[in-house]
Amino acid sequence: MFANRSSFFIVGAPRCGTTALSKILSRHPQVLFSRPKETHLFVQDLAAMDEQFWMKQFIEPFFPHLSDQHLTFGEGSVSSLYSPAALEHILAFDPEARIIIHVRNPVDMVYSYHGRLVFLLDEDQRDFSRAWALQEERRAGRSLPKRCRDPRLLLYGDVGKLAAHVERIFARVGRERCYVVVFDDFSRSPEKLYRDVCQFLGLGQDEENHFNPKNAHRTYRNQFLHQFAVNPPPLLMRVINAANISPQQLRLRTRRLRKWLRSRNTVENHRPTLDAELRHELVTYFAPEVTRLGELLGRDLSHWQ
Repeated sequence: MFANRSSFFIVGAPRCGTTALSKILSRHPQVLFSRPKETHLFVQDLAAMDEQFWMKQFIEPFFPHLSDQHLTFGEGSVSSLYSPAALEHILAFDPEARIIIHVRNPVDMVYSYHGRLVFLLDEDQRDFSRAWALQEERRAGRSLPKRCRDPRLLLYGDVGKLAAHVERIFARVGRERCYVVVFDDFSRSPEKLYRDVCQFLGLGQDEENHFNPKNAHRTYRNQFLHQFAVNPPPLLMRVINAANISPQQLRLRTRRLRKWLRSRNTVENHRPTLDAELRHELVTYFAPEVTRLGELLGRDLSHWQ
């Protein structure tokens, strides 16, 4: 669509290595990755999606350094996996877009995902068993954390059900334009997976690009600073948005400040192993999902059960 460059989208799922892959791809000389990684543009209610709209709302703010050296450019909003509208918007932007989907054992995924929501202040229940038990209560709009941006984030069972979303994307886009990253493969041999993704995207090999994917559990030192860095109060954001500067400058300044605060206020630690009884409950709950996902991918995922 733009100077005959191709585009690709890493659509999720969460806690499956999407950030690690986006970082390594962003270092490839032929790739330009969006800044920030997750624009969340495509899940929004979009209207006139002509070329001028895409230039002003997508290319200029998120790919300001797009140049002739870049053969492809990409974006990585994990929210896009769960939104049929997002996929339609992606295809409206580029009918030939390539889609990268990440999957993981849903039991491990939702447990890690819960820890991430606690870190982001969307979740106020630090005990995962309690958060899991509250799902139907929260689906009805009750027992919601005050700072949660979207109650749907807290429906862990729904978030872990990936097969229907994968099947929908395969049917709409075509299997040949989709690449599925299985977290196990990514952890075991990231270099091989990186080479395969480069081939999928039509990129030349970049042998100097090496990495070790990380999926660390993070917490914070100071809660007040953390609130501003990851999930600022709406009133504060309204004050910032009212400042007399351009949207591009505002986005850049706010992102830099929040990134700086996160880097100095965040620590990594080890998360306790999931309780055996709860793990058994989750394995049973997700068993049909794992079976269907294995059928879609043509591989045996029985070790997840």
